Amino acid sequence: MSRTLTNDTQLAYSIEVSLGVEGATWYNVEPNDITTFGAQIGVTARNPISANRQAKKGSVTSLKSAMAYPTDLTRSSFRDHIEGFVFATGINSNVSDLVSTAVSTTLDDYTVAALTAAQANKMEIGTLIWASNFGESANNGLKEVDADIATSATTITVAENLVTEASPPATARISFAGYRVQGASAVTWTWDAGTARATMNLTGLGTQLIALGLTAGQIVHIGSPNIAVTAIQNAFENAAANDMYGHARVVSITANDVVFDGTDAALQFTDAVSPATDVDIIFGEFIRNVATTSSEYLTRTFQYEATFVGLGTGGVDMYSYSKGNTCNSVTFNLPIESLATIAYDWVGTDTDDPVLAASRKSGASAATNPPFTTGMNTSSEIARLRVIDVDESGLTTDFKSATLTLTNGASEEVVLGTLGAKYINLGNFGVQLSTEVIFSESAVINRIRGNTTVRMDFVLKNENGTIAVDIPSMTLGDGTPQFPRDESIKLTLTGTAYQDTTLGTSIGVSISPVPLP
Repeated sequence: MSRTLTNDTQLAYSIEVSLGVEGATWYNVEPNDITTFGAQIGVTARNPISANRQAKKGSVTSLKSAMAYPTDLTRSSFRDHIEGFVFATGINSNVSDLVSTAVSTTLDDYTVAALTAAQANKMEIGTLIWASNFGESANNGLKEVDADIATSATTITVAENLVTEASPPATARISFAGYRVQGASAVTWTWDAGTARATMNLTGLGTQLIALGLTAGQIVHIGSPNIAVTAIQNAFENAAANDMYGHARVVSITANDVVFDGTDAALQFTDAVSPATDVDIIFGEFIRNVATTSSEYLTRTFQYEATFVGLGTGGVDMYSYSKGNTCNSVTFNLPIESLATIAYDWVGTDTDDPVLAASRKSGASAATNPPFTTGMNTSSEIARLRVIDVDESGLTTDFKSATLTLTNGASEEVVLGTLGAKYINLGNFGVQLSTEVIFSESAVINRIRGNTTVRMDFVLKNENGTIAVDIPSMTLGDGTPQFPRDESIKLTLTGTAYQDTTLGTSIGVSISPVPLP
């Protein structure tokens, strides 16, 4: 009799074209555990009144299918699913992680699949792209597009010198990374300490950035890493070149102005000197929850394949498919002195019995490996983590742990004549925080009692880029103090997000491919 080992089990997923129907392309994942996979079958026995005093054989009457697993938080593991769990199409997701199959030094260009009109519109003069995983080091890093790219074009030309690479690694990718403001001596940066907001001004700047997908609520970075990713270039200047840089959240965009709040301390100067060089605004994808009436509203379901190695007769592999998986909840875990993780949970419609290779789903045998798999640690790779209300330094910033959960309230709908769920229903979108912080600010208790609106954001970064999460409006709860001997006093806090009156959202997620020093 064959047996199959947990350590040999492999998972891959496909984005379904309709509920329960797999797509043509499959992607491998890297789970830390597989907490749920399969169908839970319910059997109802016959139990008639009888002198035999025994039950009779019953029937299969119910089926519940689900899928869940935790994984280390990486850029690939996160962006593969976050649109589905927020139920929104990501802005600029169509120009993220484009596969490049060749590089030429003749015109200094990357070969890609023919660009759609929407993709080509993002590849303008001054657009920044980030190239990763190429075999030639000169082909990696931040590049500036130096020619407007036309619809259906198969190459993207850049200003930097590239090295011919006829067959890059399969994981070679290029991604939209922001905009370089050309000859930026005319750009001004004005910080208003009274409103804790900054304004970047240049004629036509806002119009150009809106066309490139920059959106109110998105977190950006002013200044970019140099070629060795050890220092910042193309930022503003106060006392020295490139000393004004950092993260900021876009509040509003008009034709000539971009207004920011949530600025890092290095951007908070009233006597800024316009730079003599260019200014780089680093941004990538942006995902935030939207109304069901929005053109960005997205209902995405997933199908998962589990490979059971050696399960079949003679030790051959067998395959099982969890279908119709609708995004129920996703949980960020930021434990102390460890790796950040993310746990996904789906509610599905059915899980097939294991089958042999002859019945394997089309395309599953050629599943793509994730290209960006470096984990993000919670010791040195959290660029920012804070709860804010009255200032930009943070109401509380000393976190011992943090768990953030997004919920969709997915549930099965069963009907007569169908085994298992025929439909999946959704509840309201929810965002809940659970955390423990060092009791270093008495105002925290006041904010809980007063039901005061606060904001929370955190930014994680590593060599694969940055992930920034912003909760624009949230109220705090609990506040129970803990008194561990020989340690700081701690507070247990909860947080519940609600729709922000300005941005109209409960959460904003900004993903950038650019690593920062």
